[in-house]
Amino acid sequence: MAKYVPLRFNDAEERVLLRLFAASGDTALGTHIKRIYFDASNPNTEALQRFRHELEGLRESVERWQGSSAGGVDPQLLVSLLCGIYLMVRKSVTEGVRAQADQLVDATAVENYLRGR
Repeated sequence: MAKYVPLRFNDAEERVLLRLFAASGDTALGTHIKRIYFDASNPNTEALQRFRHELEGLRESVERWQGSSAGGVDPQLLVSLLCGIYLMVRKSVTEGVRAQADQLVDATAVENYLRGR
């Protein structure tokens, strides 16, 4: 059973939607909206596993750096580097994966932290 659901977007939302639609390669705007909506509601376990693996590698690196007595890594610099890496990885994944990551980590807070440095 098909159901028609009218959606209304403000100007800013429409600009973002049309920009993402143009970049997506989808042939119809409705198809694009449905794909984004349903992709966000279905966990992309493969991408999340890769993301977890990368975070685990970063955690191990941090532990090694903290354990080494030589060099004395600045903890603020280390946190800033990790924040930057997180934001780069976040921007490189699909909207669905990004939506799932946003449920765990507030990207705006990470960006604000880096701006305050």
